Amino acid sequence: MFKLNLPGKYFMGATAAWVLHKGSKLQIRPEDIPAIANALKKSRRFNEELSKPGATAESVMNKLGLLTARGKEFERITGVPWPL
Repeated sequence: MFKLNLPGKYFMGATAAWVLHKGSKLQIRPEDIPAIANALKKSRRFNEELSKPGATAESVMNKLGLLTARGKEFERITGVPWPL
C-alpha cells in the first residue's frame, strides 16, 4: 500500500468521482480513500500491462484479477461498481 498526503487523497477522490460521473454528489468518507486509491492503482497497472509489447495472456489475466478484487472492494464501500 502506498501513502498519500492530503492533497493526494483529494486528487484521488476527485478522480474517482469524475470516473463515476457523479461529480460532487459522491460522498467520500476518509475511510473510503484507500479503496478508491487501490482501485485507481490497479486500473493503471492493468492498462499498463495491456499496452506492454511483451504482455502475455497470463500476465494480463493476473492484473485483471487484481483489478476485479479492488473493484469489488470499491463497490462494497461506495455502492457503485468500479468501471474498467
